[in-house]
Amino acid sequence: MKKILMFLFVGIIALTMTSCEDKKIVDNTVNVYFFTANTGAERVDTIFNIEPGSKIPKPKDPVRPGFAFLGWTTDLKGEKIWDFDTDTIGNTSIILYAKWEDRILTIQYHLNGGEMATSNYPVEFKPGDTFVLPAAKKTGYKFKGWYTYEPDFVKYPNTDGTKPGDLAMSSIPRTQTDDLVLYAHWELIKVTVQFRSNHPNGISVAPNPQSKVIAYTDVVVYGDNFPTFGTVAGYEFLGWNTKSDGTGEFVLDGSMFGRTNPITLY
Repeated sequence: MKKILMFLFVGIIALTMTSCEDKKIVDNTVNVYFFTANTGAERVDTIFNIEPGSKIPKPKDPVRPGFAFLGWTTDLKGEKIWDFDTDTIGNTSIILYAKWEDRILTIQYHLNGGEMATSNYPVEFKPGDTFVLPAAKKTGYKFKGWYTYEPDFVKYPNTDGTKPGDLAMSSIPRTQTDDLVLYAHWELIKVTVQFRSNHPNGISVAPNPQSKVIAYTDVVVYGDNFPTFGTVAGYEFLGWNTKSDGTGEFVLDGSMFGRTNPITLY
């Protein structure tokens, strides 16, 4: 019984294959296929049933971020340009390949009162390039980094104009396909100032004032952000000096503070 079933099965397959051979259809249509890129480019629809010997209708130029479209070629190397005005298609389907060129993208730096830390810094790049962005400097300020927006001191007054939580851009992103505009963000330097009364009779008659945090750009105002003594136990207060013996630099009332490091004054 098994042998009979096997013979029947083989016979059915043979009849099926014969039937398929009789019905085999040859596709003689001529089509044009467009290959733009493996990733990131717009697709261009296939043109079907082109009449052999005719010109190919020119499709709309595809778009690929970060690249300039140069035309269509018949080879992957991009050497044989297809001329839609003069070239005609043969008797077989073809593939046309998009030819691309890297765009040269630019970097604009807005320093917001600062300057570059070096004279050698990049102003151009190609899509896919990645390199560390240069540093900048500004007297009295710490460079926070590069951002893609201007500091907004109205919305973010407590963070020197930077949106809380935003991280600076340290390098060019590999995915960047457009020109880049960068803005330097700065943090005003503030330091702790220690005050020593330095009175000849000691701190019992003139206790040390409480320390203060003073910003680089703050104006020194005796009796306001800087303490004062007047006359104490027969001695008149003359001012604050960077040395206990008075031979250092005086920090004068009405002057800009202008310090970037913690300091002790006497």
